[in-house]
Amino acid sequence: MTEKIVNLNGPDHPDFVLDGYPLYNLNRTSATYIERMSQELKKLDMDQPSWRVLMLLGDKNPSTVGELSRRSVTKISTITRILMRMEKDGLVQRKPYEKDNRVIEVHIQQRGQKVLDELRGLASEVYKTAFDGISDKEAEIFTHILMKVRQNLSDIK
Repeated sequence: MTEKIVNLNGPDHPDFVLDGYPLYNLNRTSATYIERMSQELKKLDMDQPSWRVLMLLGDKNPSTVGELSRRSVTKISTITRILMRMEKDGLVQRKPYEKDNRVIEVHIQQRGQKVLDELRGLASEVYKTAFDGISDKEAEIFTHILMKVRQNLSDIK
């Protein structure tokens, strides 16, 4: 008989085993992915926060500073510093939203798009490594489960 790997007991259960706890593994996996991506990004003189912003802008360009903050799970003050550095490097441009000058939109620049295109190839290799031996169906189920867990936690009042 094989020992159960996944531990669905909560942390207050007497049989609780941290290594089999889904949320612990989620956190460890996220940290491992960020570390691996950071190593790869360094090869192209890029950092994780700038990569994240470029990916978000690649998904929705332009985006407001507030949207980038929320979607990157980064404080507004931190995202503003990141954007200032990226603007100086010619990757993005910040402009007041034409309908409300209090809102700042961020636009990816031509240089930023070129860098993003290059970085997507690098990220694709990390993705392939991460999901080696995992079927498309398993990856789809995994993604749906992560989205559901995030939604469940977001609904907590």
